[in-house]
Amino acid sequence: MVCLGLCVRIGSNCLIDILCQRPDSAFMSKPDYLPSGFIHTLQDYVAERALPAAALQEEMSQCLESPSVPAQKFCELLAAVWEQEPVSALGVRLGLAAKPGYFGVVGYMVSYCGTLGQALARYHRYQRLLQHGLVSRAELKEGALRMRWTQSVANTPLASEFSLAVFVSLCQALIGRAITPLRAGLPFPKPQDVGMYQALLGCPVDFDCSAIELTIPAHLLALPISGKDPYLLRLLEQQAQALLNQLPQMDDAEAGASFHRVQEQILESMKNGDVSAVAVAAALGCSVRTFYRQLRSAGYSYRGLLAHTRHTLARQYLADPALAQTDVALLLGYSEQSSFIRAFRSWTGMTPGEYRSHLERKAGSAVR
Repeated sequence: MVCLGLCVRIGSNCLIDILCQRPDSAFMSKPDYLPSGFIHTLQDYVAERALPAAALQEEMSQCLESPSVPAQKFCELLAAVWEQEPVSALGVRLGLAAKPGYFGVVGYMVSYCGTLGQALARYHRYQRLLQHGLVSRAELKEGALRMRWTQSVANTPLASEFSLAVFVSLCQALIGRAITPLRAGLPFPKPQDVGMYQALLGCPVDFDCSAIELTIPAHLLALPISGKDPYLLRLLEQQAQALLNQLPQMDDAEAGASFHRVQEQILESMKNGDVSAVAVAAALGCSVRTFYRQLRSAGYSYRGLLAHTRHTLARQYLADPALAQTDVALLLGYSEQSSFIRAFRSWTGMTPGEYRSHLERKAGSAVR
């Protein structure tokens, strides 16, 4: 899975903003998680090729019931597809079929940015919502953007191929046109059929590299994104920032990953209005008893986590005058506005309407 940390400014010919996201050493041996949406590329490939893999399809469908999948499990699924059809550059073929929506809230958010450069900057800012076990670097120099990244868990040859191709696919989907990289690199020995990699990626490909590498022309960063929508971008960025602020700074990365998966599933469950512990636990594939026990071991209660998530997002949403109170209630998974009003009063001591009036008075005072 590619979660490339990147922040660039266009128009400079020098080394700029080299940003490294380095997970702590304790995390390197702990589980990592990816958005489960990437499994759709595997499912589609198996179906399109009519491969005799009914059990594998069922296993992938079960993994899709959760918003995240362990990186190790994703590597195993990639290997299982390759065993069904051991073709050259399979990871590249699969990755090029990925869509922005497979990246979750971050994918949707970057789809509404103005330019590719802006999208990649936000991608960096919120990459912790996608994957922790990552080290990345970007360099803009002499008219080219060179990107390098490594993955502590999803580091098999197939996963590395997939990661490289997924990033190319994301960039192409954002600007609505094919891109021709200047060069690519992969961290495994040179295969026999190098030509297939070069044909699929459209550029020279190096092997035995120390990291996954991709170099693209810098002018691509200025290209507009066809789905630009400032309002939706602001709304999704508010949600992403609120979630990022909530991520626990834990030494125990496994506990942190569990927190992240629960929070992701709460967001998913808000869409259909059922954020009960039973529904969330079932979506995560565990019993309610196990679900509660895992949360307790990480120092959380489900009721507290749900309330904190709703409270944080409610304040973000109510600060947006374009959203009606009924819309805010629905976004937070409340079937009735009255339930939202009672909950908000218990959090803040005022109703949503009173809170908005408070924000308006505060803004008016600042203007004066």
